[in-house]
Amino acid sequence: MIRETMTVQERMQAAIALEPVDRHPVFPILVTAAPRLYGITQAEAWADHNVARDCLIRCFNEYGYDYGSKPNYYYPMLPGKLCAAPVRNLIPGKQLGEDDLYQIDERILFEREDYDKLVALGWNGFWEQHYEKISRKTLDEFALMQRMSNQLYVDDMKICAEQGMPVFLGVAVDSVLMAFSLCRTLTEFTRDLYEIPGRVEAAMQATCDDLICNAIQVCKNNGNMLAFVVLERGSGFYYRLDIFERFEWPFLQRFVDAFVSEGITPWLHFDTDWSLNLPYLKKLPKGKCICDLDGMTNIFKAKEILKGHMCISGDVPASLLSLGKPEEVEAYCKRLIDEVGDGRGFMLTTGCECPIDVKPENLKAMVDTGKTYLGSKGPGKVRPQEDAAPRPATKIDLDGELARAIVNLRFSDVMERVEQAIMEGVEPLTILNDCRAGMDQVGERYNTGEYFLSELIMSADMFKKVLEKVEPLLLEGQQERSLGSVVIATPKGDIHDIGKDIVVTLFKVGGFTVYDLGVDVAAEVVVEKVAETDAKILAMSALITPTFESMKQVVDKLKEQNLRQGRFVILGGGPTTAAVRDYVGADAWTLNPQEGVNWCKSFVQEEKIG
Repeated sequence: MIRETMTVQERMQAAIALEPVDRHPVFPILVTAAPRLYGITQAEAWADHNVARDCLIRCFNEYGYDYGSKPNYYYPMLPGKLCAAPVRNLIPGKQLGEDDLYQIDERILFEREDYDKLVALGWNGFWEQHYEKISRKTLDEFALMQRMSNQLYVDDMKICAEQGMPVFLGVAVDSVLMAFSLCRTLTEFTRDLYEIPGRVEAAMQATCDDLICNAIQVCKNNGNMLAFVVLERGSGFYYRLDIFERFEWPFLQRFVDAFVSEGITPWLHFDTDWSLNLPYLKKLPKGKCICDLDGMTNIFKAKEILKGHMCISGDVPASLLSLGKPEEVEAYCKRLIDEVGDGRGFMLTTGCECPIDVKPENLKAMVDTGKTYLGSKGPGKVRPQEDAAPRPATKIDLDGELARAIVNLRFSDVMERVEQAIMEGVEPLTILNDCRAGMDQVGERYNTGEYFLSELIMSADMFKKVLEKVEPLLLEGQQERSLGSVVIATPKGDIHDIGKDIVVTLFKVGGFTVYDLGVDVAAEVVVEKVAETDAKILAMSALITPTFESMKQVVDKLKEQNLRQGRFVILGGGPTTAAVRDYVGADAWTLNPQEGVNWCKSFVQEEKIG
């Protein structure tokens, strides 16, 4: 056992400042898992925040980690007047099942024409006028809810302190880009960035200071001087660096400068893969911020870049905690301590929030390892895997202006040329094939790193609009020319569809007939559609760990009905890994949509040859 010589507060502050520690801080970012660990449903926790708070305190005391994330469950969340997009939560026991994980119902909250109003009114002024239009609540009701939430938060912080559980979060605030993306939806916001970038930038400039001031006020109200900055959609996973440099980076700098000047620590929560953007963080003040990684960014390469400049937090994966074994958790935690903890500036935490279905023995293994293992001397014994070198782009001949318009993401040109081709009597299949040629090149540019997920989103949206016009005109015999049928779904318990919808479009581009069952789909429905269509490809998507079990139920039912043999089952989505693939009983998994479709093409072509 390590002899501890520091308080948890001293330990965290030293880690952030890149100073020596008696051991690295260790704590899961744990909220939803606590009730599940003690047999309390998510609906019960949402209905009574006292019950949820007591579960969090009980979990903290039982497992003995350094910090609690927050003092209660979701009522209130991390309160503050409009510190984030006013999204709607789908709540267990109401819109969802009794023990389902809460989810965000992402929908358009303001229209493209509202950017000018945001410029004129700022973030706070805009919502004072606009909030009632998107909510069942009046502005007075909203203000009352906010005041009650703030007071409950402060009161619960005192209860947690009395029970010995320090809480590290003072406020959660969206980055400006994240807030706008959630308000517009990812697809619509991406189109805005390409089609009206000046108006978007002007609105972001006009709203940034309100978000900052709101967050600062919340921290001062509750006395917890740490701002959890929610970052996801500005990363290199989604956008090119020139978009990041214009629409994310300058506003993030303003956030950090303002928080640091007020004595508030910026906890930069980087969901998705930020590998491309990490060097920019060296321009932020040394020893003042936390780079918090969720498992998609290579944390070992992050250490190489940020060593001696910024504390890194992370990144025990959700899939490992929910599906792995204690010895696997211990081994990965030791590797993190050896390599990322080498040279100070590390906190052992979960990759994003601790999964709702964490195994108790895995949570214990993580905490115990962090509290008892100091790390080896010298370089780590396990070296990080090298990223695969990008493949050279395949040369594709672009026959005509329509294909070139697709590749260059000219939405208006694409739709005008499709309309013109239809009026001139061009064969629908010819129009579709020209679009496919352009989409293939977009896919190649994505694979080689020239294009990013944003370009896939844009091109997928264009192709979807083209299909809406062209599909009704296709000959009945078109079905016979299909590569084959694909059944795709987000299984029961998960309502996320952005990634799935991109893959649906890429399957159609690839020549497949696609049966998209949507989201929150029961295993029986998926299997029935596979049987009905005799689809050789089954694709499933997940963004939360409980979906792993739903995926497994689908595969198990396929086996029960003798439908598994001769079919290719492929998984995708942020938390999926090789371990998830094996647990579910799938054939493949990938976070690269184009790669996944290419594997499916290879499978059906080999089947036909065989």
